[in-house]
Amino acid sequence: MLFVTAESFPTHRVDVAVLFGPGFLGRGHAIDLVMQAGSEDVPAGRQPWHGRTVFVGRTRDGSGALDRARRQGLEVLHDLSSLKLARKQDYDAIQVRDKFIAATVGILVARLRGLKFFLWLSFPMPESDIENARSGNAFLPPVTWARGILTRALLYRWILPRADHVFVQSERMKADLAGKGIAAHKLTPVPMGFDTTTLPSPVPKAQRRPDAPLLIGYLGTLDASRKLEILIDTLARVRRAGQEASLLLVGGAHAARDVEALRARATELGIGAQVEITGMLPRAEAIQRISECDIAVSPIFRSAVFDVGSPTKLLEYLGLGLPVVANDHPEQQYILRATRAGVCTPWGARHFARAILWLARRTPEELAERASRGRDWVSQNRAYPVLIEQLERSYHNALGQFVGRETAAHEER
Repeated sequence: MLFVTAESFPTHRVDVAVLFGPGFLGRGHAIDLVMQAGSEDVPAGRQPWHGRTVFVGRTRDGSGALDRARRQGLEVLHDLSSLKLARKQDYDAIQVRDKFIAATVGILVARLRGLKFFLWLSFPMPESDIENARSGNAFLPPVTWARGILTRALLYRWILPRADHVFVQSERMKADLAGKGIAAHKLTPVPMGFDTTTLPSPVPKAQRRPDAPLLIGYLGTLDASRKLEILIDTLARVRRAGQEASLLLVGGAHAARDVEALRARATELGIGAQVEITGMLPRAEAIQRISECDIAVSPIFRSAVFDVGSPTKLLEYLGLGLPVVANDHPEQQYILRATRAGVCTPWGARHFARAILWLARRTPEELAERASRGRDWVSQNRAYPVLIEQLERSYHNALGQFVGRETAAHEER
């Protein structure tokens, strides 16, 4: 398979680096990737990757409008030129992840050359662009809005109806696309997985005294669209309830102003000294920092854009054996009902604060039992070996149906 993906090279996203790296290639499949360099320091051209090849395109560093335009132009040109590599003697299929111009052309290339075409849709990008433009969270709102309108038309009018199979992020995304008229039988949900090889073994914490300070942790992006000021407000409520507490935010934002807005909110509430924002950290260091927390929180704002997602942070919290508070996002509700390892609450600072205080008062024995249930469920249901087995069957079925149609057509002739 030739896989054109939106992630830059080298990538640290586990659903690419693990799933399609050691995962699929370790089972004897042959997958080459098309990616753009993560920076100008990364060499362009053919790069080895787990015994196969990544075709790396040039990029342009810088955050200005012209730099961004050139970077995106180079990306599109590299994607389209790389599709020429998709020949019948070399590949069975083309797969495109979250790239709509490449997918539009990729479908044509696949049809002309007798290949299968798969789309991997990890996030509703067009809807996100439109919403970010309307809310003022985009770098250039008119450009982002226009991109959202164009890619939405390409996705729903051309790509989805013509793709041979579509891999989506969640059951909710599958239901939404089926509701838009896309055949349900060609939609396969692939939720985020859990890389058991990269998380440290949980270390039992010393029993925490009821009057001891509480460290609340969050791991993930701090972009304004996530509305994480709710965590600052939550901390203020927890402290007003008489519980000494601080907040650790492990991550960064695409725009520096989004991080500054969180700091400003903390200062406004008089708790600036109790909020630490680490910025982007290497994965191992980020995991280490969050593992030091007493309670982890996973707020995902309810919206048409975010409701179809599959949160990684919740799986990582459970894998680390952390007590968890999460709001009633569809996937989070499902996981917490299945594991009974955390507290699911409506969106709102008062709800988060109440759940945090309730967890802080649980006995060590009760917290240990919750931690064990969470780790066991994640290992049995969301570990990458489990997901790879399921996904492999989906690929084989899709390719088998394709071969069957091709044979039937030949027999009719």
